[in-house]
Amino acid sequence: MQIREQDPGTGPRNGRGHRGDDLRRLNTAAVMKHVFGHPGLSRSEIAAHLGLSAASVTNITSTLLESGLLRALPSPTGAQGRPRVPLEIGTSALVLGIHLGPRTAGVVLMGLDGVGHASVLVPHAGMGPAETIDRVVAAAHRLVADHARDRPLLGTGIATGGIVDRHAAVIIDNPGAGWRNVRMTELLRGRLPSPVIVDNNARAAAQSELLYGHGQRTSDFVLMVITADIGSVMVDDGRIRAGFSQTAGQIAHLRVSDRPVPCSCGKTGCLAVMASDDAVAAEARDRGLGGAQNIDHVLELAGAQDPVAIEVLEQRNRYVGRAASQLIDIHDPELLVVAGTPAETPAVFAALVAEVARRAHAGSGAAGRVVLSSDHVFSLSLFAASTMVDAVLNDPLGHALPEGLLNP
Repeated sequence: MQIREQDPGTGPRNGRGHRGDDLRRLNTAAVMKHVFGHPGLSRSEIAAHLGLSAASVTNITSTLLESGLLRALPSPTGAQGRPRVPLEIGTSALVLGIHLGPRTAGVVLMGLDGVGHASVLVPHAGMGPAETIDRVVAAAHRLVADHARDRPLLGTGIATGGIVDRHAAVIIDNPGAGWRNVRMTELLRGRLPSPVIVDNNARAAAQSELLYGHGQRTSDFVLMVITADIGSVMVDDGRIRAGFSQTAGQIAHLRVSDRPVPCSCGKTGCLAVMASDDAVAAEARDRGLGGAQNIDHVLELAGAQDPVAIEVLEQRNRYVGRAASQLIDIHDPELLVVAGTPAETPAVFAALVAEVARRAHAGSGAAGRVVLSSDHVFSLSLFAASTMVDAVLNDPLGHALPEGLLNP
């Protein structure tokens, strides 16, 4: 696996320098993003939509076609005059996505079209950051060797729970894993396809929604991630809001229950201890489901129509609904998107929606705006990969690989 050295904090070339270079980078990004959002357009149609000259679009698309970031589709049959060549996002290049969960990491190879090509889970329960990263890097190298072959790797997106400083690539606080102030640049330099982007789960999930999910319908939504880690993010006019100190969306300690369940923050009844995956599994065991060692076991029992497992999941979704109703009342988004394990149990999702209808100021109108995100078991890894796709779309020239610089 060949590594292109770049600064993980800044990513690829930042475009500073000659004004003409800046304009070329901006126009190239505009063309790339337009094709991504409107596949099947020809060069002349792209030029008309963006207000660019036909010559500029031809030059830009030629570069992107040569790099494999775009590909040409067959021309429509029966058309008169000069053949119209539709374009779409290339499928040869790959990005690496890594989700660092509290006890298990997921690694995936994904195309720019959002399709996962190969994936693996890496258990790391009880391990520190350095040992975990060693195992994840080894798994990533095996995945690339077995499945990437001669396809270019454009970079790596990493997502994890808690508070993450994306600009410095530092995991400030991941309560689920017990990690604090982990400097990912020092652990990863030269070990994974560059650039490397490190972000938190909620922002990565929101980026994925913008590119491949509900963001194609609206650029105004709030997203909640409910897994072993809990977080949320607000997307306003297509912009993901991280907050002044990059801690926006920390909803884990919203109080959602009067039950005296203690939380690490010193309060009781917080969303973290009532609705996280670990909380669900603990509640299931307390109710007599001794075999429910983790959330997957609870989901399996619910799938087999175990009434206790179903009730535990419905109760969890009611707690999530209480937090969701507060977010809707505060932000008034067009949609509230729920990602994570609630999305894997749509049969009990109605409990969440009903709770929003009961508690949100807009009642059933607010409940009608609550939707599910992806239900794939590797969703969080795909979310992580999407942060890298966004970087490619915003600076295609900084990621285009000349012929021959392919990763074996």
